[in-house]
Amino acid sequence: MAHPPPHPRALVLWVIWFAMLCSVFLYQLILGKGVPHGSNLQSSSTPPIVWVAIAQVAAASFIRWLLIPRTKEVPKMVVLMIIGLALGEGVEFYGLFLVPHDQPETKLLLWILSILGIAQFAPVYAKRPTEHHDAFHGSSGPF
Repeated sequence: MAHPPPHPRALVLWVIWFAMLCSVFLYQLILGKGVPHGSNLQSSSTPPIVWVAIAQVAAASFIRWLLIPRTKEVPKMVVLMIIGLALGEGVEFYGLFLVPHDQPETKLLLWILSILGIAQFAPVYAKRPTEHHDAFHGSSGPF
């Protein structure tokens, strides 16, 4: 038995997520001039920006794993998803613009954190209308 096609609203969430995930790769390849490789020139302690990035990805994880599953309305779910994706994407900008070029290990770490922060928002939580009746019926917005 074939599964019914995904609900258009779920498709919108998948498109948003995929676009955000692809953008992190494009930013790194175009603005970052490829995947960072090599060792950091300065062997000092962990830069403070890494701790900020870890806290940001942790906040995104809190949104993804604790807030989104409790959300019953699709417009609120979309807002939470966008906030979480933005938190994950922001980490990539730290690596691109705030970390010097002589710190490729740090740049790579931030890029990986950004990918993981965004990947966790894959909208598997966007259920079909029959599985989550309240979320897909009666909303007044575009979602």
